[in-house]
Amino acid sequence: MQKRGSRSRSVAVAVRIAERSAHPLSISYPDQTLDARMERALNHLTSFHDSDGGVSEVLALGADAMPALAQILTRREPSGLFQARCRAVEALAALKAFSVLGDFLRKRRDVADPVERLGDDAVVGAAARAIARLREPWVYELLADLARHRPLQGILAGLGSFLCMDSLPVFVDALQEDHLRLTAEAILRGFGSKARPALMTAASEPGEGREWESDSHLRKRRSALGILSEIGLRCRDWPRLRPLIEDPDHQIALLACEIGIKLGNAADRARVAARLQALRPAAGWIHREQIDELTKSVERDQRGSQAARQQARVRHSCANSRTVGKSE
Repeated sequence: MQKRGSRSRSVAVAVRIAERSAHPLSISYPDQTLDARMERALNHLTSFHDSDGGVSEVLALGADAMPALAQILTRREPSGLFQARCRAVEALAALKAFSVLGDFLRKRRDVADPVERLGDDAVVGAAARAIARLREPWVYELLADLARHRPLQGILAGLGSFLCMDSLPVFVDALQEDHLRLTAEAILRGFGSKARPALMTAASEPGEGREWESDSHLRKRRSALGILSEIGLRCRDWPRLRPLIEDPDHQIALLACEIGIKLGNAADRARVAARLQALRPAAGWIHREQIDELTKSVERDQRGSQAARQQARVRHSCANSRTVGKSE
């Protein structure tokens, strides 16, 4: 069996050959009829044992294979197996049959069986990633509509590849979903500083109730603040995040303390030190290590500030002495 890298290279080679030729190619069995070659290629494509070469064989048939590939893509699979349909997506994208992928994604799906739905979601995700290669406005609008109504990892990945500011709220909202968070975080990092305002709002916005906050909303705020810490903040951003030092959630409070040490003033660092002392007794051992490291950082900053003030007083005293000597 070929390795995944070998399969990708063989597919890429077949695509380049097909694009250079004005006629469909037959990579083998030239004496066979088109129907025979088609049957053989599709059998390989849908096989569990000989599937690696199936995509290459289908690509060699060119546009003649598109109707059959579309049938494989759209057929139901109650077993939940999705590999053959995903290979059909791969082949259709290589043949630039993006309209076929678009029609498939627009189709409404009401699958009750969870096993079948899981397989269908995998195919939809693969199709969304593939169609995003076509950088056209209609593709972006299609993916944006799908992400609003049926967010899946593949749909978010395809939409995120456009890095369009209009889609930022979709990715910020996805932070509260466990199965989407890693994908959304990666996309938001790709936006860089452009995502900063939306993430600051997400990190600081209160929960649904005054006295409680849902777990999903809390995870969203933690994730947003963590991404902000990674992409970087400006000093002028700090006042908006300062209240998070006293956040009831310990993880958010620790992240805010870490940011405050970097961006805050002396009064902020004193407040951070007090908050760290208050958090430590109830913290687990992992968070205790983080608290101890942050406390050491605050103490180093405070010692540095004290030394700087002492040096400033010495310089000021020396300057006064020289002034008095000159006047005498």
